[in-house]
Parts: sequence; C-alpha cells; structure tokens
Amino acid sequence: MRKTLQILIILLISVGCSESKKETITENRTLYVFDLDSLERTENYKLTIEIRDTLTKYKYQNLTDESKNMNVYYIPKTKILKFSMWNYIPIKGADFKELSLSKMEFVNYEMQEPETDGTGPILFNPEYGILGIGNIMAPNFIYLKNQSDLKILDTIIDKLTE
Repeated sequence: MRKTLQILIILLISVGCSESKKETITENRTLYVFDLDSLERTENYKLTIEIRDTLTKYKYQNLTDESKNMNVYYIPKTKILKFSMWNYIPIKGADFKELSLSKMEFVNYEMQEPETDGTGPILFNPEYGILGIGNIMAPNFIYLKNQSDLKILDTIIDKLTE
C-alpha cells in the first residue's frame, strides 16, 4: 500500500511538472474593413491571447456576431502562423514597424503553399497579434487597439497591398 501511494505521488508530481506554463491576456480590438481604399465598416472584437511554451492561441471574438469569430495559432519555435486551414511563413525584408502600436516589428506572413485566391499577406507579431490581413480578391482587414491609431490606417493598407 505504501509503495503504491509513493508511486502515485511521484506520478502526480511528474505530470504536474510537465504541464506547460500558460498566460492569458485579454484586450479589445476594432476591426476596420476596407474594400480597395474605402472604409466599409467597423466591428468590435475581444482578443484573448493564450500563451504556452510551444503554442500561442489568438482568439478573436466578434462582440455582435459569433459567426465572425476566428482563431489563429502561432508556433514560436518554427515561427509558423496557422490561420484557417493554412500555414503562413514569415517573409524576410517585408517587416513593418509602428512604435505607437507595438515595440516589436510586424512581420509579413505569406501562405506557405500559395493559392491564387488565398488570403495574405498577414501583418503579425506575437505581442500584438494580427495587425492586418490582405486579400487581393476580398476586403482588407485591420485590427487596432485604439481610436488614436486611425491616422496610420492608410500606411497599413499600403503595406498590405504592395
């Protein structure tokens, strides 16, 4: 009985130690939807960032229409971004920095296996999440934290469409 209890305690300690650390951050975002260079609409989102050792999950929850919710996953070790059913990889030399938004640069991500009508580029950094999503055949999306950041919308649209 005593050995069984010792084995059980050791097993519980080893399982508890092997669990990855988790940190959760919740922020508000406003989505700006552009068709070409015209603002079509804005929508409010709650962003929940769940940070673990091997994976970070970005959960975008639309506050009025749950059908517009989306999840994005970032794998820090490989720097791969998973959006919908596709993998996105960083493109060197296409970064975007705006200190009013984040201390980190936003990296330009493109589809790992490009498709004609695929989504991209995606401007992303692990601290902020998605800044912008471009699409040649659909509207462009920009996620901002503050109304004061509106003056840089044109700059972000230019970066998404270059």
